Amino acid sequence: MVWEVMGRIWRLQRALREEMEEGLEALDLSGLEAWLLRVVDTHPYPSDAARHMGLPPPTVSHMLRRLEEKNFLERSLDNKDLRRFSFRLTEKGRNALRQAEALMEAALRRRLARLKPEEIAHLLELLGRLEEA
Repeated sequence: MVWEVMGRIWRLQRALREEMEEGLEALDLSGLEAWLLRVVDTHPYPSDAARHMGLPPPTVSHMLRRLEEKNFLERSLDNKDLRRFSFRLTEKGRNALRQAEALMEAALRRRLARLKPEEIAHLLELLGRLEEA
């Protein structure tokens, strides 16, 4: 049963990712980079973003540098602690995030359209319970 649940979650995630892949490539983003843009918008410090995403800090730091090089993000020093820096989305990054979110939303909406509103509410409740550690 555990493997069946994991397999279904994995296959759904893969199908959504594949459906969005072409659109994300046109934006010069991976799915993980699009997620990081979303996270940085509310968690601008690298360590906070890494913790929120559940990824190793070096992985997030590398991704942040790549997004900065592509002009999706800009770095600035923290006014209170000059050893720290934060990131914020550039206009290009904000536009790319909007487009990436539209791709993700469309892909998921196509699948959710197969469910009744009460089934979606129940799905959200169950996912929330599974998410709690």
